[in-house]
Amino acid sequence: APILALERGARVIGDGNREQRLEISTGDEIQQLGDTFNRMASDLAAHIRELTETTAAKERIQSELKLATDIQASLLPRIFPPFPDRKEFDLYALMDPAKEVGGDFYDFFFVDEHRICMVIGDVSDKGVPAALYMMVAKTLLKSEAMRDAIPSKVLERVNDILALDNNSSMFVTVFCAILDTETGRLSCANAGHLPPLLQRADGTVELRSFEPGFVLGPLPDIPYKTEEMNLSPGDLILIYTDGVTEATNPEKEMYGEQRMMDAVTLSGAAEAESIIKAIRADVQAFAGAAPQSDDITVLALRYFGP
Repeated sequence: APILALERGARVIGDGNREQRLEISTGDEIQQLGDTFNRMASDLAAHIRELTETTAAKERIQSELKLATDIQASLLPRIFPPFPDRKEFDLYALMDPAKEVGGDFYDFFFVDEHRICMVIGDVSDKGVPAALYMMVAKTLLKSEAMRDAIPSKVLERVNDILALDNNSSMFVTVFCAILDTETGRLSCANAGHLPPLLQRADGTVELRSFEPGFVLGPLPDIPYKTEEMNLSPGDLILIYTDGVTEATNPEKEMYGEQRMMDAVTLSGAAEAESIIKAIRADVQAFAGAAPQSDDITVLALRYFGP
């Protein structure tokens, strides 16, 4: 009879009644087995309650991360072409985060009737902290550029603001460029970011080095330098983050700058959107089954002239 009671109890618990307990008083090993059975049922009920609570908390976090993803995406320009009435250039940008939220960002906006500012940045961290820092940096860069459209001065003022009470020692690399659409004059300043890629109208591709400068955030009173160059009709400038060049395949090889340059060369005089999507597809094909380890952000502008 006690053994049959154990068997019935197991069936009841198996059917979902976690409160089932056995009452066996035989004073022998069967009673000990019944006591062990009761402890197992109690532990199982407690474990299921904890699992239910953990699952609910995880779903809540996932929901909040999804909302954060939507908010972050809404902060970046997403409508292309962004200025359909402006025929002096063709512009496109893309940001593909490695996690739900990322630390990369891009932005572009007119500072006056003829000059357009383009910025791209990469925060040192990943996830939610990087996303918060990214939103602050992006907002400051735009507000300071609208005040005084000299790239070096923009970086200096933003750096001084970010350096205040920066106890976490986070930083962001930024490349800031302002194009005069009437003359093709491009003014640039670099805060520790990667060199931009230039595709000339004749199809030649090169990396254009600028003075690297120091990253924004850790230290105040850092000077930056504005450097200038000319874009001719048909030239393209492409700025990007290290999520492109440092993408790795399963053999731990990096995508690198040369593959990116080759992808642009193969694209020829295509639209900015086509070139960026060609680079993204080439990176994905190179990485294969390897997980994406960093945010991938690219901005391209092809200048047509006044």
